[in-house]
Amino acid sequence: MHALVLALACCSVTGHVRAADGRPVDHARVVLAAATSTERSSKRDGTFAFDVKPGIYRLVVTALGFTTTAIDDVVIRGADTLDVTLEPLDGGRLRQIGSVMVDGRLAVARAPVPTRTLSRADLDTLGAQNAIEALGNIPSLTTAHPNGGSSAAPAVVALRGPDPSETRVAFDGQILNDTNTGDVDLARIPTAILSGLDVSEGLGPSDTGGANTIGGEIDLRALQPTARAMRLVRLSAGSFGATSAEINATGSLEKFGYAVALSRAGESGYTHDYLARIVGTPTPLGSAVLGSAALVNLAYHPSERVSLRVRTLTLDNVRDLSASVNAPDPTSSSGAFSGPGPETRDQSIRATLADVSMPFGAGTLTASFANSSMGIAIVGVGASSPYATSYVDRIGTGTLEWARSLGSFDFSLGGYVRGESLDSPDQLTAPQSERSYAYTVRTGTDIGPHVHVSASVSDSRYSTFGTSIDSRIGVRYTMGNGGALRFAFGTGFRAPLLTERFTLPLALLVPDVNCVGVNGNPNLRPEHAAEDELGYSDRIGSTTTFDAALYRTSLHDPIENYYPLGTTCGAAKVPVAQTFPINVGNVVYQGMALALAHRFGELFARLEYGVNAAYPTALPAFVANATSNANLVVGQQFGGIPLQTLAFDLRYAHSGFHAASNLTEKSANNELAQGRFAVLDGAIGRSWGNLDLTLAGENLTNAVSGRFTRIGTGVPYMTLAGPAPTNAFVLNPASVRLILSIR
Repeated sequence: MHALVLALACCSVTGHVRAADGRPVDHARVVLAAATSTERSSKRDGTFAFDVKPGIYRLVVTALGFTTTAIDDVVIRGADTLDVTLEPLDGGRLRQIGSVMVDGRLAVARAPVPTRTLSRADLDTLGAQNAIEALGNIPSLTTAHPNGGSSAAPAVVALRGPDPSETRVAFDGQILNDTNTGDVDLARIPTAILSGLDVSEGLGPSDTGGANTIGGEIDLRALQPTARAMRLVRLSAGSFGATSAEINATGSLEKFGYAVALSRAGESGYTHDYLARIVGTPTPLGSAVLGSAALVNLAYHPSERVSLRVRTLTLDNVRDLSASVNAPDPTSSSGAFSGPGPETRDQSIRATLADVSMPFGAGTLTASFANSSMGIAIVGVGASSPYATSYVDRIGTGTLEWARSLGSFDFSLGGYVRGESLDSPDQLTAPQSERSYAYTVRTGTDIGPHVHVSASVSDSRYSTFGTSIDSRIGVRYTMGNGGALRFAFGTGFRAPLLTERFTLPLALLVPDVNCVGVNGNPNLRPEHAAEDELGYSDRIGSTTTFDAALYRTSLHDPIENYYPLGTTCGAAKVPVAQTFPINVGNVVYQGMALALAHRFGELFARLEYGVNAAYPTALPAFVANATSNANLVVGQQFGGIPLQTLAFDLRYAHSGFHAASNLTEKSANNELAQGRFAVLDGAIGRSWGNLDLTLAGENLTNAVSGRFTRIGTGVPYMTLAGPAPTNAFVLNPASVRLILSIR
């Protein structure tokens, strides 16, 4: 009887509702629902309290000016505390997801498409220094190294397919993809300026950046202001002469919030002053890097319902690419090298964002203006690659959106206007530009106690090619046992790049061995995709969750290169024909993902297995022949996309000790053209109050390591004409870094 009385009396649940910057949110509607619902309103300091029985509840929190936060598996065992963070409608995230401080790593997935959030704590635990290091264990993601695998080489990413231009990369929702190659070099973007990363795959109905994406989206989230003043100084030193220094400060002064970060990092490189003979001339090769970044993020809250923000980023780095673009010549008996010789890459990013959010009628109106400049300067001869060209890409975007949340119902109406210009003397005789604008309607609501539906429609218009109308819908069915079945269908597009559309006179083309010159095509149309997604997620006991997902993307009018067959050089050795991109054929991306997460006390483990198939289904010979270097085979996996990826992560924290490891295994046909390999990264550390000392290691398995690309020794790619040789790219060998953090 005494135990029954205690059970009936339990539980006193208290909590706080805060904005992302730590401000308390008052008058938030907080609902805990099981068989019946209990509702509270947060006080001026953001606090709330419930008296409920033990059990599993659905928590829903709504407030004016914020997106609705809902989680279906909040387990109440005793006098628990719930800390709810609401994401503002102008938060800049590609998909608006609030958070609740339960063990979110064990939350049952509810989004129609797979999503993942990597917090700053996740980045720090593993000792990740750059954005690219934090993304390596996502099974659907391929990291392409266009000029090799060293830390100095450019690194771009693709989700669910071979084309990085089909994956959107943003900074607080501000698009960074350029119109030169359609992607972003993430190799040297430091984690010092970030509060975390959001990764979402496929075509989601709640996407806020527009429909012009196919594989998914990666949002780099800037360091945010905090309610309490916080300071961090971080110093590190490690293998290959690597050193870094970082300082940041966040806090609030009455109605003002601020976040400031500075970082500087460099390394002499694994390859340093290596003397090689190129065309008989002794040439020093290296992979040194020196970079710096500065971030200022300011917020002003004149009232509880009005906010203004200005954020600016400046990033610069210079990298020695000579070790990446030159390689030992396999035809030389004297050990000579082949390649362009000395080459450096200067990267600069300038990104400014200003936005305002305020009540308007029954909802919230948000407006923003973003301006960015992406610059690459190549010093040296340059290799035959779009990544070895100098350019400046500028983007200006204005957005306006009205949104309303009422219980489980969300509605928004908005759009953007964007102008972009590309100046690249290496490729263009004159700067190119395009304008675009889009209107989007998004909505979501519960249909009964178990079904949630979300949908969106976008009308996108470009000055270069015309209009694309795309729609997306997601359905989630929550079962009585707490599991969730989800389905999504959507369409999207990838706009042609300005460099793909630009044409040169035939006389200005640079001929290849067949006297064929590379050119553009002003008649290119966008690639269009339709995607189906099916997933199921469930909890096994209180310490294990399971998730499975299947997807299929049908890509229509993919952009491939036409190459005139049978062309031969005349006596003048000048271009007599041209190759150019065209819309042709069909491509399929399809795959599956399995994830199992389990908590062993203080030890947390996550195992993921992914299959990502990407292959053409119909291509004519003039875009899939050995002469054009395409070697595409209908029904066969694209080169550089591993069919299978396995990731195993461990996290441990107890009494100041912390440790983490990521093991990622990739099958053959991977982006390095190596056989199956596994890379292990890890970190172990100890905290003493405000002091933390961490030892982090990369590629501890020493997998596929080396100094230079191995020409012709990669895993052959099978074509209709037989196995085609490939070059084997290499990674830096095992390295360690000692990190000292003072808070």
